Amino acid sequence: MTEPKTTLILGVGNVIMGDDGFGVHVARRLKDVALPTCVRVEEGAVGGLNLLGLLEGVGRLIIVDTMITDKPEGELVFFKPGSGFGEPGKRAVSFHQVGVLELVQMWSLLGHQTEVYFLVTSPKILEWGTELSPTVQIAADRAVEFFQELFRDDFARLERGVLCT
Repeated sequence: MTEPKTTLILGVGNVIMGDDGFGVHVARRLKDVALPTCVRVEEGAVGGLNLLGLLEGVGRLIIVDTMITDKPEGELVFFKPGSGFGEPGKRAVSFHQVGVLELVQMWSLLGHQTEVYFLVTSPKILEWGTELSPTVQIAADRAVEFFQELFRDDFARLERGVLCT
């Protein structure tokens, strides 16, 4: 029997910018549910390079965040990024502007082979405030349910390449 991969669920975002805090809100909610022993949940906030240490020993990384997609606000999108995946038009010009995509790319450049997935939703409100919009709050509840389903089938859906139900 093979050892299960250590999975890190990393909730990122800015909790004082409304829906941008989606990933952190999901991470906080997941800390209140039963997790498999091979799963860790961390709040990454807007961490940047200091998040590299969280990736040590991780075989599977699931990043929870907001992302502008072609889907309606609050709809969950779960995917495995392909090579060359990036944010259109974004260019980091200093180490203070390192986002989660650059973090993953740096980790790979350091020789680590971590499976990476994203669970995202489009934000509805990006303005000062600590609350999620009602639409994104429902998405956060659905994200927790999504993870609980992944835990129940021991991540078999990912191994089969079935990313969304």
